[in-house]
Amino acid sequence: MFRLWTKEIDDNNRIIKHKTFEFQQDFDVRFLHAYLEVVCNDLKIETPIMLNSHYVNFNNFNRVRFSQSDFVDEIEFKFLSIELI
Repeated sequence: MFRLWTKEIDDNNRIIKHKTFEFQQDFDVRFLHAYLEVVCNDLKIETPIMLNSHYVNFNNFNRVRFSQSDFVDEIEFKFLSIELI
C-alpha cells in the first residue's frame, strides 16, 4: 500500500488545492503514468506528458513536478506536484 500527495501550486508558490490518494497495491515506478492518470481524472485535469526526467526525479526524490510545458492545454496553476508518502 502507498499514498500519493498531489498539490496544485500557484504563481506565489502557495498550495491552491491538495489531495492524498491511497493505492492498495505495492508501488512500482513503471506504473507511475497509470497512477498519474488516476490522480488527474479524479482532480478533473488533463494528464501531463511523462518524460524520462520525470521518472528520474521521482526515483531520486520521491516527487515530481509538472509545469505548463508538460500539459497540452492551459492549466489554472503554475505546476502540479506529486509526492510519494
